[in-house]
Amino acid sequence: MKLDDAYMDEVEQELFVRAMDRIGRGDKVVGVYCAFTPKELIVAAGGIPASLCGSSAEVIPVAEQHLPRNFCPLVKSSYGLALSDTCPYFHYSDLLLADSTCEGKRKMYEILSEIKPVHLLALPQNADNGQSFRLWLSELYRLRALLERELGNKVTDEKLREAIKQYNQVRQMIVTIFELNKGDIPLLTGCEASIAVDPIGFEVDLPGYVDRMKQVVAFARDRGGVAPRPRILLTGCPTTSKKVLKIIEESALVVAMESCGGLKTVNMVDEDGDPMEALARATLKIGCPCLSPNHRRFENLTNLIREYKIDGVIDLTWQACHLFNIESYSLGRYIQNELDIPFLQIETDYSESDKDWLKVRVEAFVEMLS
Repeated sequence: MKLDDAYMDEVEQELFVRAMDRIGRGDKVVGVYCAFTPKELIVAAGGIPASLCGSSAEVIPVAEQHLPRNFCPLVKSSYGLALSDTCPYFHYSDLLLADSTCEGKRKMYEILSEIKPVHLLALPQNADNGQSFRLWLSELYRLRALLERELGNKVTDEKLREAIKQYNQVRQMIVTIFELNKGDIPLLTGCEASIAVDPIGFEVDLPGYVDRMKQVVAFARDRGGVAPRPRILLTGCPTTSKKVLKIIEESALVVAMESCGGLKTVNMVDEDGDPMEALARATLKIGCPCLSPNHRRFENLTNLIREYKIDGVIDLTWQACHLFNIESYSLGRYIQNELDIPFLQIETDYSESDKDWLKVRVEAFVEMLS
């Protein structure tokens, strides 16, 4: 096994064929833009979830026909893929689910709705009180009714519990993948771990997703450890572009990632209680800067730093992502002053223009750790 682009292409092609078969039989695709949206509801309604956050720099000029140049590259890439119709996952989506996580995305969804139907979920801005929970629970019930209407299938509590069970297995395997790096000798690079936990396209085969991750665990244990280097925890914006991750791993090792697609969104859902309440509670535990105050991110990072024996923390901020950029100040102060761990913030975009400069900054940071 080799966890590289060829591996991802092979899995993606297999899932694409299976998705086309289901679409041909009348199943519908539901595009998702954020981890706050419970995919369990889509699966329970008989739909195919597809993650749509953009990772391509090539379509950003297309997006800039409508969006400002000094705008978040993740949002521009997502919109550019839609506008250019070059993303098969967007192309086959019948409905788009969007969380109101930031102003940039919210305004992008308005013009995106001219291309595809968009359902906006009103995410509370404070997750620490009962009123926010009740508001979010009502939003999920509204989403449940919408999916039943649009997909033509009843979402029963039994179907929903089965979907929760399947996604909990996925979550547990994501944790298991990263836990391979808890020991003194890590078993996976950050790039390998990122590929291993990536759902890669249409989510039409959750048991197969779990099996692939089990194969990665077996492969990593058989291969043994990777070359020891300073241990980095990568936090911040989603690593939709792997530019920064790859630059870090030229001189260090990303043993854990606290970001969307990493450990930040891995909150187990109660399988025994009311499934809707369980989903609402679990998703509101996501430590995202769109929630204020954002205590959970600080708590999660504290635990990860200790568990993974972290030497340094790097905070990735996509250009014009004001939520993460503002929070980086208090986060850096906390990590350096309270935890006594070196901290580096990197603000960048999807382009390659600053690659050499970023290498210099990262290498200097890693040299300090050594």
